Amino acid sequence: MPVLHHVWFSTKGRKDAFEGELGEEMKAMLLDIAQANGIRIVGLELVADHAHLLLELREDQTLPSIMHQLKGTSSRFIFLRYPELKRDLPTGSFWQKGYGRRWVPVQQLAAVRRYIQTQRERPYRRAS
Repeated sequence: MPVLHHVWFSTKGRKDAFEGELGEEMKAMLLDIAQANGIRIVGLELVADHAHLLLELREDQTLPSIMHQLKGTSSRFIFLRYPELKRDLPTGSFWQKGYGRRWVPVQQLAAVRRYIQTQRERPYRRAS
């Protein structure tokens, strides 16, 4: 039986990176990586400096493994496509370490999906 997880994670140093072309490329990249690795992304949105994903995991998949694939592969590809980003992020990593996550009961699926889809409509609040 599939398990749903809402996950969120930020760019290194909370760098605003997802306005315009880079955001659209990163979305497409995450979807391509997921498809190539048998990962089901049910919802995806990028806002300024962070990503929200709704993932459906099979019994043979683990969240840490999936997140390693998505974050690691996208970080490598984005630096190949935009090598100048590496100068702004001297650690050599596009994403911050770790991620937030929450298991999503099936009865909350619609609400969480809507929450993710409407991220760009919400006022952006940067932590001070």
